[in-house]
Amino acid sequence: MTRVEANASRRQTERLGTDAIAPLVMRLSLPAIIGLLVSSLYQFVDRIFIGQFVGEQGLAAMNAVQPLATLLFAFTLCVGRGGSVIYSIALGRHDYDAARRIFSRCVFTQFAAALALMTPTLIFLGPILGVCGARADAFVPAREYMSLIVLGLPFGMFLMSNHLIRSEGASTYSMISQVVGAVTNVALDYLLMSDVVGLKMGVRGAALATVASQGVSAAMVGAFFIRKSVVRFKPRECVPSLDFLKRVIANGSTPLATHLVMAVTWTVQNRMINQFAAPYTVSAAMAVFGVVMNLNHLMITPMLGLAMGMQPLVGYNHGAGKTGRVRKVFFFSVFAAVVFTLIPFGVLQIFARAIIAQFGLRGDTLTLGASTLRRYLLLMPLGGMGILFSHYFQGTGQARKALLLSLVRQLALALPFMLIIPRFFGYAGIVFAFPLSEVCGTFFAAWMVGRELRIKN
Repeated sequence: MTRVEANASRRQTERLGTDAIAPLVMRLSLPAIIGLLVSSLYQFVDRIFIGQFVGEQGLAAMNAVQPLATLLFAFTLCVGRGGSVIYSIALGRHDYDAARRIFSRCVFTQFAAALALMTPTLIFLGPILGVCGARADAFVPAREYMSLIVLGLPFGMFLMSNHLIRSEGASTYSMISQVVGAVTNVALDYLLMSDVVGLKMGVRGAALATVASQGVSAAMVGAFFIRKSVVRFKPRECVPSLDFLKRVIANGSTPLATHLVMAVTWTVQNRMINQFAAPYTVSAAMAVFGVVMNLNHLMITPMLGLAMGMQPLVGYNHGAGKTGRVRKVFFFSVFAAVVFTLIPFGVLQIFARAIIAQFGLRGDTLTLGASTLRRYLLLMPLGGMGILFSHYFQGTGQARKALLLSLVRQLALALPFMLIIPRFFGYAGIVFAFPLSEVCGTFFAAWMVGRELRIKN
């Protein structure tokens, strides 16, 4: 990169502290929202193809592997989000030497963590899936799928460098890398799972498509840091210091804890389905919940994208000492999140049956799926707001408060609700347990943020 190009990249990053709030939040958030929506197609399309070409047992298997997939994703987020917070603050202080060291060490840590996770997961994959709720016919396809996903973990880890790209203000490029990966995934799903070329690989085809498409996106992320970034990878600076690891873990502890507890909650949910699915079959209930949870993630994606667009802005301006600007960024992001979330919420409520049918579910299972989707999503527009509050504390470097919010929402509320409510209300209790815990968590988070803003006034 020439000096002129480097200065241009720095000026783009420095606009995070000077441009008008609303256009800036939207400029960073919209690509993140689009990228996340398209990225969500990884699981969304996998489930559609699995439902169409494998059937109900395949969908049940996908729900059974989700706790393990969430567990692995937790560690990738810890490095990606934790690194992006301290990266954003370094950029806000115009300390580009520190930013370069952070980037180099993040890359090394991502690959080291991937290798450390792969071996024990593959060795104990069978028992882990049993604990996660894989039963009977769903066990074999669940094992086939996850064994390939685990082998592709280095790609998934490196993809978290997308958070660093957004921290530089280049959210459009981040979005494009996700879009290209998702489109590749759709094309490969069709080729590997259908009979168009005679492969018909079932869930193994879905897993191969996911890993290959992640590889394509990872290559684009690498190309950004080679050609466009304000920093360059320095091998001599890549070995992380103890202080660096502490800072990354501290700032990444919230998404780590959130997803670790989410994995536990999903495991408990699967086991409660096995226990309280009646009058429906366990296979049908497992298949339905896998689809519903995927659609729930799709619905809250706009809120998550706004939170991800907000976080580097909060981090940059916090690092620059612009407290009033941090407050304005937060309030506008909350307003935009409410507006953006109501659109997918309305679509999923109105067209629930038609959407569920796309996953190959038929008859009573289709009816169960539509009913479960409408009820499960009923409280989530409010419950999902906790995501924004958590990202606010992450962006300002207050990792302990962000972690507290996560633990209250996911541990102190979600687990007891999931364990207790179904014992009184059966299957309906499983449907409402998590949404109720999210709403209670949002009220607690709103109180914490309100208290924070009053103190700063």
